Amino acid sequence: MAFHTKLKELRQQQNLTLRKLGEKAGISYSILNSIENGRIEPSKDVALALAIALKIEDREEFLSLARNPF
Repeated sequence: MAFHTKLKELRQQQNLTLRKLGEKAGISYSILNSIENGRIEPSKDVALALAIALKIEDREEFLSLARNPF
């Protein structure tokens, strides 16, 4: 599964808007929107901030999606 697909799935499961997730993670809406739509890949720091904001327990698996987009 691609990072952007997993991100959207997790965000929707928690009933978060892109803006709300961006606020929690300290990431701008426009960057987050580009990540979720697959236009850009997040840096490790951004992926980690998203994992923390989404309260993901297995962060390594989530981060590996960011490193391996396919």
